[in-house]
Amino acid sequence: MALPKTSDVVIVGAGAVGTGIAYHLARRGQRRVVVLEQDAVGSGTTSKAAGGIRAQFSTETEIRISLECIKVFEHFEDEFGVDIGYRKIGYLSLITDEADLRGYEPRIALQNRLGVDVRVITPKEAQVIVPAMRVDDLIAAVWSPGDGMAGPAEVTNAFARRARELGAVIVEGVEVTGIDLKTRVVRTSQGEITAPTIVNAAGPRAARVARMVGVDVAVHPRRRHIFFTEPFPEIPGPTPLTTDRGSGMYFRKEMEQLLISPGDVVDVGDDMNVALDAEKRDEAVEKAIHRLPILERARIAGGWAGLRPLTPDEHAIIGWAPGVEGFFLAVGFCGHGFQHSPATGRLVADWLVDGRPPMDLSVFDPNRFA
Repeated sequence: MALPKTSDVVIVGAGAVGTGIAYHLARRGQRRVVVLEQDAVGSGTTSKAAGGIRAQFSTETEIRISLECIKVFEHFEDEFGVDIGYRKIGYLSLITDEADLRGYEPRIALQNRLGVDVRVITPKEAQVIVPAMRVDDLIAAVWSPGDGMAGPAEVTNAFARRARELGAVIVEGVEVTGIDLKTRVVRTSQGEITAPTIVNAAGPRAARVARMVGVDVAVHPRRRHIFFTEPFPEIPGPTPLTTDRGSGMYFRKEMEQLLISPGDVVDVGDDMNVALDAEKRDEAVEKAIHRLPILERARIAGGWAGLRPLTPDEHAIIGWAPGVEGFFLAVGFCGHGFQHSPATGRLVADWLVDGRPPMDLSVFDPNRFA
């Protein structure tokens, strides 16, 4: 696809958030929308996501966004004609520390008030859900049976396809090299494009893109590994996405294989290094066997590493960049950009089209880090 010379909105990044915004803008009648992606649609952070979908967040805004997204995922095939593999497998958090458990109490009360089924259960009840687990060191677990998973690639590509059908242009293999807000020119490896509004949806590269306009965005890419076993039917599926809060390790079943992450959060600086680290594989195995002793008989078949765009308070940044005009931020989703992409796309599109946010999004205010 050739790069157009002009547009009404340029979106940098074709992950789940960027394509979701493009789809909703086109749905609102904005036909002159261009998405710029340096690789391929959904090939960045979105492609490395574990696919989890949860409503267990700490703020009312994020919970309401989650509930909207869950409704979209439940009816995604009806709307887009794509089976995204959506399943409600539940989220299970294993608690070994009393202070950690106390910290859950106000969040669970808020989640319950908003209609989310989250509950504290005993270690034995947790073992009923995942019989292979060791639970003698647990004091409790937090169980949310309505949480689930879906395919990030399928969702992102469906947004992209529908956005194109509605008139949006998505240009792959083009790198943004500079932005001049005075002239509203975005310089790329394929030439220049002019647009009055530029949306930064660049995931872990968000800070790098923001620096092109002189804005400091508190998004820090952190590397995390996920490994997968050879087929291991000894742990039958479906298995919920289970997080061991004490070690940070989490796992879930994928077909006949088990996905395991050590829960690592490694600063990769500005080089965006996502190379696999063999030591992290060993760490994941050690943590997994502690919680699931039966895994001593399993074999690691492979793995990957991805970047989580983290912010200091672990909330996203959504809104106009402070101190400049025409530069909008939809970044820093801290690993849950995929699961929040349906609602984020709608909220950002409505804001850009109507000139005001459609709900109170102050928890995401870019100015909070000024």
